[in-house]
Amino acid sequence: MKNRLILLGSIWFLTLFSGSLSAKEGMWLPWLLSNWNEADMQAMGMQLTAEDVYSINQASLKDAIVSFGGFCTAEVISSKGLILTNHHCGYGQIQKHSTVENDLLKNGFWAMSGQEELTNPGLTATFIKYVKDVTNDILLGTTPGMDEAEFQKIIKDNIEKAIEREKTTTDYDLFVRPFYYGNQYFLFAVETFRDVRLVGAPPSSIGKYGADTDNWVWPRHTGDFSLFRIYAGKDNKPADANEANVPYTPLKNLSISLSGFKPGDFTMVYGFPGRTEEYLPEIAVRQEMYVRNPARIKIRETLLELLDQRMRQSDEVRIKYAAKYASISNAWKKWIGANQGLKETKALYKKEKYEEAFTQGLQQNEDWQREYGSILGTFDDLYGKLEPHARAYDHWVEIAYRGLEILRYGYSFRGLVEATSDEDRENAAKKILNGMDGFYKDYDPDFERDAMTALMDLYYHSFQENELPPAVVELFRRSKGNLSGEIQEMYEDSYLTNSEERSDLREWLVDNPSKAAKKMAKDPIYNLSNELYGYFFNTIQPQYEAIQKEIDLLQRQYMKAQMMVFKDKPFYPDANSTLRITYGQVEGYNPLDAVYYNTQTYLDGVIAKYIPGDYEFDLPQKLIDLYESGDYGIYAEGDRMPVCFIASNHTSGGNSGSPALNAKGELIGLNFDRAWEGTMSDLNYDISRCRNIMVDIRYVLFIIDKFAGASYLVDEMDIAGGEPDVPSNELKKVPVETEG
Repeated sequence: MKNRLILLGSIWFLTLFSGSLSAKEGMWLPWLLSNWNEADMQAMGMQLTAEDVYSINQASLKDAIVSFGGFCTAEVISSKGLILTNHHCGYGQIQKHSTVENDLLKNGFWAMSGQEELTNPGLTATFIKYVKDVTNDILLGTTPGMDEAEFQKIIKDNIEKAIEREKTTTDYDLFVRPFYYGNQYFLFAVETFRDVRLVGAPPSSIGKYGADTDNWVWPRHTGDFSLFRIYAGKDNKPADANEANVPYTPLKNLSISLSGFKPGDFTMVYGFPGRTEEYLPEIAVRQEMYVRNPARIKIRETLLELLDQRMRQSDEVRIKYAAKYASISNAWKKWIGANQGLKETKALYKKEKYEEAFTQGLQQNEDWQREYGSILGTFDDLYGKLEPHARAYDHWVEIAYRGLEILRYGYSFRGLVEATSDEDRENAAKKILNGMDGFYKDYDPDFERDAMTALMDLYYHSFQENELPPAVVELFRRSKGNLSGEIQEMYEDSYLTNSEERSDLREWLVDNPSKAAKKMAKDPIYNLSNELYGYFFNTIQPQYEAIQKEIDLLQRQYMKAQMMVFKDKPFYPDANSTLRITYGQVEGYNPLDAVYYNTQTYLDGVIAKYIPGDYEFDLPQKLIDLYESGDYGIYAEGDRMPVCFIASNHTSGGNSGSPALNAKGELIGLNFDRAWEGTMSDLNYDISRCRNIMVDIRYVLFIIDKFAGASYLVDEMDIAGGEPDVPSNELKKVPVETEG
């Protein structure tokens, strides 16, 4: 009777916390929808079959989904290789084409013909051709409890063999990814196109409207989109960028719906989410909340304050650091929201209850108890050991690697300085010269000097001296209380930061690499970077990774044990930048007591936020004129212009640019963010507040057509359903929309 009560308690727990998991939460594998999700999705309203979503026998939705540069998602929206992604996904490319004289970030860009489209060296677009389960092949020869180093060696060898076998039957590029922390493996065959050209982007006052204030926030009024085009060789296969290339002809392009939607309508998002960690133990989430996130937030906050001051003072600096600022700010604000969400949704309490149920479940089977009964206690021990090394690791990464780019650049001279032959020195010099202009194009010495002073001060005062890299301690001892003066002197004396001396360095790299090596060996910035990086690679990283490897091994065992104990619980694999589908419905939420957020925003809200000349809320006069005249064309909803909407799709980083699809698989929007209250969803998805934010496809087409005058691009697209419907106005049924 006691065992039965324990089992019933476990079932109660899973029902309470996971009863609607398959309907709302999860990043599901498209090639397994028929086994896992098809019936559930159709019950929610989907009018497609699993074969329509993913097929290797016929064109399907998957053939219109693109991994954009490996960091975002895009979708094919015409038969001429036109792809749609977020403005913030194309931001780096737009920035590279921008100058003070021709500021594409500020003014936008629209190619009115193929000849005007801009090439982007290094940018790629990758399609998934097919996926195979190769778990048995990859795990062949492994045994439970074997040494982890031996286990990983066998896995690596088996992956290489699996790829070699597959190469005999295909010309596609191949890779293998682990799922469920290495309990399952899939092989991916992909086709990657290397000629991807910029076609159009709205000005930042539309594409980045609200900037940092509105980032991660609902209600949202951002036209976060940009357009690119895939080019191929005349055989329609991938080719290096070349004038002879032609627009790619896809197997499938998405149809676009202007019919709109209403609360409760089915939605799905198809894309490449980056990373989630839904199955971590409570101690790991606790460490993230109270140790790692606060440290990273503080470092980035320091950097952002300095950047904001400089970018507001100078258009040149603004252009140089636009992409970097956006990247730093994005994670900073997300971590703040995630910590708040984890606390407010009682994530640690839920984890504790889950672990209690897990422990009770193990007791039902003596073999399980013997093999996995000590897992949670071991996690506590390992994460305790990891904590000081995690602090050291995070501070170094955020300061010496991500924060101070001059240190990362300085370390790139190590190959030159330590070369032992003329040939090696010449090769190192050529490599440095190839990247020199690119680095200094987006470099401001005044900002970098102030940033080094602020971040080194923060670094030093965050640890005891015996916990710090010796180079940081020595820097403070040399400064004798005047850190700013010490760093100013370093910048004046360095070939890397003194523009006149950098000119000499460039000449030596061309004509006399040996002299360049000798000079750099005494350079203060180079020596600081070399010592910091050396300390990281020799001390911080090995100590951190040694414990992390033990945790990874235990996490693999814990994942396996969870799936055995809770065999009726639907386990979707954590995101790992592979193709996923997530589904839910258009749905508002209550972020606070007595506050309800509607599902749709309109151009009225854009205008209401307008602040002339403001960095975040300025608007182009033409958009204001279109609003005042009500000239929305066929894209309006009644007499209003829709802008953004939300739904309960489970998304993450990497889903930026993913298509939002309706029940028929038609494009209705473009995913670009999550609501602030739900940014903890990578660790703890909660249906009460987790919402993904999408720009309405009607607003996208309105900007392309009526604002930019690039109607030829709309003519390329397949518009489904003709004139838009006018759905009932949900504002009549719920409280007035609350502005953030």
